[in-house]
Amino acid sequence: MDRRRLFEALADEEPAVLLDLLDKAYDEMKIDQRNRVFGKYARSLPPEPVDGEALLSQIEGFQERSLSGYYYEPFAINSKNWTYVPEETKKWFEEMGDYLKASRQLTAQGDHVHAVACFGILYELIEALDSDEEIVFAEEIGSWMIPGDKKDYVAAYMTSLAETMGPEEFTQAAIPLIRRDSRQSLSARAYKSAIRAANEEQRERLEAEVQRQEIRTEPWW
Repeated sequence: MDRRRLFEALADEEPAVLLDLLDKAYDEMKIDQRNRVFGKYARSLPPEPVDGEALLSQIEGFQERSLSGYYYEPFAINSKNWTYVPEETKKWFEEMGDYLKASRQLTAQGDHVHAVACFGILYELIEALDSDEEIVFAEEIGSWMIPGDKKDYVAAYMTSLAETMGPEEFTQAAIPLIRRDSRQSLSARAYKSAIRAANEEQRERLEAEVQRQEIRTEPWW
């Protein structure tokens, strides 16, 4: 294919033709290729309103696919291919990031009920991943591969939990994230986000439970 002649011809085409070619090219690309070509533009797009009921339905479908092995693509690992990450594994992490981002938008919209439901499912899946359930496959995988700022996602979840739950329910929902963050160098700042979001009663109940379970909330150093 003559690249020069191709692009000279494309320069004279109507925008609709070029958009159709972009659409086809996007569908043919692998995830890494899409991110290299379209990633910067996609990340600059402003947030748009999210339908909470529709998002919850999509996430429930994602959960079902995840637990049924839909994204699990094993291969025989050896010294030459051990760094390879299957396309389905990359797809799972990208979808997880997209769903977390959309759930955060629900919090921003004040749709805390749907935000809690959506975040709850997603963090159950993340916990399952970190517990080595067969959701995706690669030599080295973990929640660190999820795109986006996990501090922002956790903060949004804690905000919606605080807006919808009493002290006991809030504590029960927040503790697993705080304990998990404690095992991971406190990088998500889950405890601080929970304390910031909580009202006085929620805060007192949470602090008491954290102390009872002796969960670390500050760095060792």
